[in-house]
Amino acid sequence: MKCPKTEHISAYLDGELEEKARDSLHSHMRGCARCTQAFEEMRSLRAAFSSTERYQAPLGFSSRVMARTAAQKRKKWLRLAPLFVEFAEAAVLVIVITVGIMMGKIMTNGSSVRDTVNISSSFSLDVFDATPPGSLGGAYLALTEAKNEK
Repeated sequence: MKCPKTEHISAYLDGELEEKARDSLHSHMRGCARCTQAFEEMRSLRAAFSSTERYQAPLGFSSRVMARTAAQKRKKWLRLAPLFVEFAEAAVLVIVITVGIMMGKIMTNGSSVRDTVNISSSFSLDVFDATPPGSLGGAYLALTEAKNEK
């Protein structure tokens, strides 16, 4: 099991702990083998890093890293764009269906079964005449029928 006090060892080595917390951790490490081992490992790791050479980053390195980071953030948002478009399409479809249902209820509100039968019969093609009287089509048919009767 890991000791919860090991979280404070880095702050202890950096000198960031208050005196009371530093004394408490120091006395705790005398009785806790895990914390003592973690302290020794972290101290040797810090010593190894402090003895390494420092290298200068190549010219423009930080600007290239920042540009790549910004490009990855843009790509992340671009991946969400199709999802947004699909959501918008679905929302528009739901709105159109809802408006259609509401308009249908408004148009048929208060109409009886008799009115509904009259409405449906008015959509029948039997009501429409192929050539209404006085139309150009009617005159043409009258001429062609008169020709065929002779």
